[in-house]
Amino acid sequence: MCGGHLDSYDVATGAIDCGSGVAPTLEAARLITLSGAKPQRSIVFCLWAGEEFGLWGSEFWVRTNKDKLKNISNYFNRDGGPTVTSGITVPDAMYNDFEKICEPLNSINSDFPFLLKRRSGKPQPLPKIAGGSDHAYFAMNGVPTISFDNSDPKGYDFNYYEIWHTERDTYNISIPEYMNHTSVVTAIVLYNLANLDHLLSREGLYDLNIK
Repeated sequence: MCGGHLDSYDVATGAIDCGSGVAPTLEAARLITLSGAKPQRSIVFCLWAGEEFGLWGSEFWVRTNKDKLKNISNYFNRDGGPTVTSGITVPDAMYNDFEKICEPLNSINSDFPFLLKRRSGKPQPLPKIAGGSDHAYFAMNGVPTISFDNSDPKGYDFNYYEIWHTERDTYNISIPEYMNHTSVVTAIVLYNLANLDHLLSREGLYDLNIK
């Protein structure tokens, strides 16, 4: 699964928050469809309502689809601005799968190398409180919500907090070459993940013994 939220906040136009999440999600869906590729597993693209007011759309989906949660390999959420997808950090149990999934990514554009990293440290406790963005209720129910790392390798000097929830959140702040590349990376990762013959392992993701 992959998604971003459709709504914006107060005077903000939503061009970045969360147009920079919605656009790559839609473009990844378009690219996969255009290729004619037929993944072995379903890929679900989500555009959520009511994120800014309490994650309403994603909470409703999780609450009314409990039977589907065990079949989700990962939910990728994008809600962080127009910087470029540049890597991903995964637990040991997922690493070998992501090596295969991400193998093509460094041959797309040498300007934007992709780095796969292992997550160090102990598993985190299962989240008990929803917050942040639309991944929250998935995580609270034990669904993997590994997100992409993002960066600004060409030095556009984007500062999310200068425009966040303000009238400065406008379309001209978006960075087209970053959004284009992010869309391609998203499409490849989702397609390759959907073609695994198994779900991603959840081993070491959350420590279910921590209350």
